[in-house]
Amino acid sequence: MSAINTLAFRIFGEKILEKEDRFALLKIKLRQAQIPLPVEQYVSTAVLFSLLTGIFGGLAGLLLGRVLFRGITPESIVSTFGISHRVTRAVETPAFIESHLPFLLTAVGGLIFFSIIAALTYGLIMAYPPMKADSRKRAINAAMPHATAFLYVLQRGGGMTIYDIMKSLSKHSHLYGTTSREFGNIVRDIEYFGKDLQDSLWDAADRTPSEQFKDLVDGLISIVSSGGDITLYLKNKTDLYKSNANKEHKRFLDTLGLLAEVYITVFVVGPLFLMVILVVMNMIDNGGATNLYILVYGAIPFGTTIFLVFLDMLTGDAEKMPEERISAIKPDYFSDVRVKPPTEEDEELLQKMEFFEKVSRVKNVLLHPIRAMLDRPVYAFAISAPVAIGYFVFAFLEHRPYYGGFVETASTLDDYLYVTLLVLFIPYIIFHELEVRKIRQIEDQVPEFLKRLASINGTGILLADAIAITAQSNMGRLKSEIKRTVADIRWNSNLVEALKHFETRIRTNMTRRSLTLIAKASESTGDIHQVISTVADDADIEKNLKKERSAEMFIYVFIIFVTFCVFLVIVYVLAAFFLPALDGSSNPAMSMGGFDLKEYTLLFFHAALLQGFGSGLVAGKMGSGSISSGLKHSLAMMSVSYVLFIVFI
Repeated sequence: MSAINTLAFRIFGEKILEKEDRFALLKIKLRQAQIPLPVEQYVSTAVLFSLLTGIFGGLAGLLLGRVLFRGITPESIVSTFGISHRVTRAVETPAFIESHLPFLLTAVGGLIFFSIIAALTYGLIMAYPPMKADSRKRAINAAMPHATAFLYVLQRGGGMTIYDIMKSLSKHSHLYGTTSREFGNIVRDIEYFGKDLQDSLWDAADRTPSEQFKDLVDGLISIVSSGGDITLYLKNKTDLYKSNANKEHKRFLDTLGLLAEVYITVFVVGPLFLMVILVVMNMIDNGGATNLYILVYGAIPFGTTIFLVFLDMLTGDAEKMPEERISAIKPDYFSDVRVKPPTEEDEELLQKMEFFEKVSRVKNVLLHPIRAMLDRPVYAFAISAPVAIGYFVFAFLEHRPYYGGFVETASTLDDYLYVTLLVLFIPYIIFHELEVRKIRQIEDQVPEFLKRLASINGTGILLADAIAITAQSNMGRLKSEIKRTVADIRWNSNLVEALKHFETRIRTNMTRRSLTLIAKASESTGDIHQVISTVADDADIEKNLKKERSAEMFIYVFIIFVTFCVFLVIVYVLAAFFLPALDGSSNPAMSMGGFDLKEYTLLFFHAALLQGFGSGLVAGKMGSGSISSGLKHSLAMMSVSYVLFIVFI
């Protein structure tokens, strides 16, 4: 409990407690979102923050009003808004208002800003628990088929109780995410709060935001209390959730298709129509290009950003799981050996060893940068970012001083900005695509590897020997990793640890779940043929779902490319033929005073670049669920726009 929460409760707590019934739904959402605050304290904090931000907004409104309304008179308002003379004659302005009009307008503006900012802050804070609860619900539902398969497979082995299986599942948050943490709360209630299994399951059913998880727990409560067949129940639930996952995936693809059509209509075609209309309006009114500036540098990038955020929230893509580091697990082989307590000299030596280990890891990255970037593509920015920034700073300083305003400055720096983006993103794109290709090749082979493993193990051959036999067959990219696992088993004589290291090296959700489940099953039972078969079917279903999404979304990615090409062609025609005609360079009869051809051409050029960058990110997010995969599309679209404008205009 922070000092701010305590202060807010002391100021507003009593008033909130009097109206506690109004926040019954919020109380439920706070528990489902796992926000550790009582509802009255959360609402009090929301009120305090909204008042503070409202005060800052009101001060900003007063400062803005002081500038905007300086010297304003009733006559200037009448002329600005074109108010009819009949109205001005019928309504006479009081002398007090006329003499203090700037002050009154400034005060009203400050009050409006205070109200808007305070209301927005309060609304956002109050909307956060339902949003977080809904996010947790999607994450739980996404992992439910895999989590129930984990429970069923280990229960079927017969070597573990249902509580032991839940405890084991709770330790694999890097594989099952929020679902694992839900089972972890059940284990916590039993071990730390002294509850029995049935009461812990009741509490879990009450606090979860997922109807699927609640349904599973309600069934477990009935079976635990009546002594029913848990194995059969878990098998039925596993099949049910897999069927639901297939239906949900189809709805997910339909939603993506609808969103793709919305993006094309609203965020690609819409700005194009607005640009044409604004150019025609400016031509008629002989005015400036202020509206075009707002559209190009404000509406297009802001609209794309909002759409990407909305797309990420609505589609509910897979929860990003944390990494599990095997090296962080200390062996407990010599826990029964008595040792001397460490001295100060020993502590210093241990600290030095830890320091030199960190230095060694950094040295390995510096001495083998390609290997590091292949393992973690984001490391590419450690090289590309300084080079790109240094290049742009050098170019910027070389062309100082800048005269002529925004148009001339932007025209000078456009080439350098474009090259800077290429230098910044191309190395990351290369290594990211290599990683994606590697993962795709591995995941294509995982179901086949598991099926062969199950068939060999089903003949009575031990799992370790079955893995060695499978390593001799053609498994593509996976073959080298299987051979390393076989060598690991032979050297260490520990199948479970070898499978854990195999999982750590691969680092894809499909293989991590499959290998972890096989390793846990091998610890509890020797008959794991059916376990491997179940895991193989699960991996095969996941592989087919990914292929189905890729095939379905390819159509919409292609449509986004085609729509952008149409956008680019129309913008090019306007900039290459329509605007020069207005400038009068080719037809003096069409010449317009005050029309700046360079300014409009630059705006159209930047509109094409920004639209290409945003469309590429959207295409990547829809096609593969990753914005990083859209960077290659973005640079491709920007490059086409750049070449078209630089070479042909």
